Amino acid sequence: MGKIGLLIDSTTHTSEVLKSYDFIKTVYLKVVIDDQEYLEKDLSREQMESFVENSAKMLTSQPSPTDFVDTINEFHEEGYSHVIVVVLSDKISGTFQSALLAKTMVESDIEVTVHSPQAASFGVANGLRLLAKDIKSGMDYENVMKRYYKLFEEPFIAFTLSNLKHLFKGGRLNRVQALIGTVLRIKPIVQMVEGKLKMVQKERTNIACQDFFLEKIDYYVNKYENVYLDIISLNMEKWVQSLKDVVEEKYENIHIHMTDYVSPVFYVHLGNKGFGVSIIAY
Repeated sequence: MGKIGLLIDSTTHTSEVLKSYDFIKTVYLKVVIDDQEYLEKDLSREQMESFVENSAKMLTSQPSPTDFVDTINEFHEEGYSHVIVVVLSDKISGTFQSALLAKTMVESDIEVTVHSPQAASFGVANGLRLLAKDIKSGMDYENVMKRYYKLFEEPFIAFTLSNLKHLFKGGRLNRVQALIGTVLRIKPIVQMVEGKLKMVQKERTNIACQDFFLEKIDYYVNKYENVYLDIISLNMEKWVQSLKDVVEEKYENIHIHMTDYVSPVFYVHLGNKGFGVSIIAY
């Protein structure tokens, strides 16, 4: 039947449960802060909060192909026959390209497939929590792959931020948009559309943002039998609890997971205050 390994990138580490499986390994993106380079695993939440608050100069970079090759070789040495590589959207990071190049460099006979769902961070973790359970249960490779495509057929991820300067620094907004939005206290709703981060709506209040998320949740609940909702909070516990309460009151058969963390790379691009949702459904 074969032994299946799952190789992910560090931006997906928003869920502690993914760290508990021995068949999951990680390659790490990097953050450069004031000209000093760190692997994501070497930066704590508290450090990132401090860097963001103090407006440190921060850049990010992808793993090298060698990082992937070395980890795939570890799987081979441990007797794995298949490695499924799942990384954040190729539209926002070169990580996928590094993984593809690494696949051509692997000299062993281990079977490697590389995938980039049109999601990132807690949006990828939302689906991989389910896929990891299937692998642990002993599901064979062919059915694991069918499951992967089913889970990520129509992923949804969106969030709102309290500060626009990080979107501006990351090139998602021009200077005029960022300035006007800040002055008018606009709350942007950023959604992953075809794998890219796109500002799809501008609201004036958090309740309007919550209504936007509820409208999307309603779409998935009405279309699919199984809906997995991950609600993320970055220092906005009040609004996340409000959204959770409404969802629990309105829907009976929806699986809710709560996340309060993004990896250092996403702190750099999004800041440290906001809330949003990820939806996986089938």
